[in-house]
Parts: sequence; C-alpha cells; structure tokens
Amino acid sequence: MNAVPSAQSLRAAADRMVSALSAHHDPEYRLTVLKRLARRLGEDRYPLFLRLLGVVAESDDAHAQRLVAETFGTALRRMDLPGGALSSWGATRLPDGAGPVSASAFSGQFFGGTPRRLLGPVEYLTVWHLQRTQRTALSAQTFRESLSRMIALLNRSEDARTLYPQKLAADAQNELEGAYTRATRERLAAIAAAWRAGRTPDEIAQAALDAAAADTPRGWVTHDL
Repeated sequence: MNAVPSAQSLRAAADRMVSALSAHHDPEYRLTVLKRLARRLGEDRYPLFLRLLGVVAESDDAHAQRLVAETFGTALRRMDLPGGALSSWGATRLPDGAGPVSASAFSGQFFGGTPRRLLGPVEYLTVWHLQRTQRTALSAQTFRESLSRMIALLNRSEDARTLYPQKLAADAQNELEGAYTRATRERLAAIAAAWRAGRTPDEIAQAALDAAAADTPRGWVTHDL
C-alpha cells in the first residue's frame, strides 16, 4: 500500500465489507466474499485487510462483529482462511545451476520468495512480528494491540473461538517447510494455550509476548500496522 488510508476511508471500506457480507445468508458465500476481498487487495496489501477487520473489532456494532467472526468460523471449519503471504527469508536458497549468477536471477521471487504460505490473521501478525520477512518487523506494542483486537473479534463466534486455537496448536507442532521459526511456533503455542484456557484477549496477547522464545534481534527496525 503506497498511501496511508485515512480513518474515514477505512471506516467506509469496512462498512462496505460488512454490507457485502450482510447481503448474503449463505455462510459459504460470505466466506467467498471475504476471500475475494483479500485477493483483490493482494498479498502486499493484506495488512489493509487486517486494518479493516480492526475497524470492525473497534466498532460498537455487535452484529457486524458476529457476522465477520462467524465467517471466519466457517473458514476454520473448511480450513480455508482468508490469508496473506509473508516470505521466510531463512528459507531462501540460491538459484539452481553452476557458474556465475546473473543479476536477473535475483528477482522478487528470489529474495524471500520461499516459502510463501498463506497465513491467517493471527499467524500473519505473529510471523510479521517475529520473523525476517519482506516487511519491516511489526513492533511489540502494535503486535500486542492488534492481536488482542483480532482475538476479541474472533471470540464473537463460538466456532472461531474454539477452532482457531486448535489450528494454532497444530501449527505449533509442525515446522511447515520452514514457514515458522522455533520462536514463532512457541508464540503460537502460547496463544493457543491461553485462548483455550478462556483468558481475555489482552491476556492472550500478553502471553504471546511472555512466551519463552528468542526476542526480536537487536537492531531490527520495527513498524506499526
């Protein structure tokens, strides 16, 4: 995203998103609408999708919050979350072949190009905060606030509240072709455990920060969502 959207434009876009979901009674179609929005924004603008969810989470519209959360509940039942991709720099490898390497080999698909696995909102925030990716790292404070807000929204759906921590716990047990570092898996496990235990969104987010994992390396530049 080249320009920072205004608060007014974010509210208007979030309202259009909720209106589009409200126009359909079929949960599967609502999921299609949400996934289509994420795709239209594109991988580079997935943080904008997260911000739209944040606008809904911070609103006083309980119906809109339930509608969005229940759509994520449908996605979790189908194991088909509207996701965004973050490149894992640690998994990057040199182009195949012997001999000199031309400059053209170092394309956008090379730098951080593998793996590019679609991540749901909670996983995306966690990877963005902890791992070296194509994005400037997310600051700890913004990670905590964004994660707490996201969990509060998802808790509006019983399915999402139950199934999402189960997914995170499973993810934490698998290395997934290098998509998650050990530190990230530990944070995902901490989030899952606190969420399953019925802790508040703020407590869950704090548990992620308190998890026994390597801190963000010194010298990293951090960014706000």
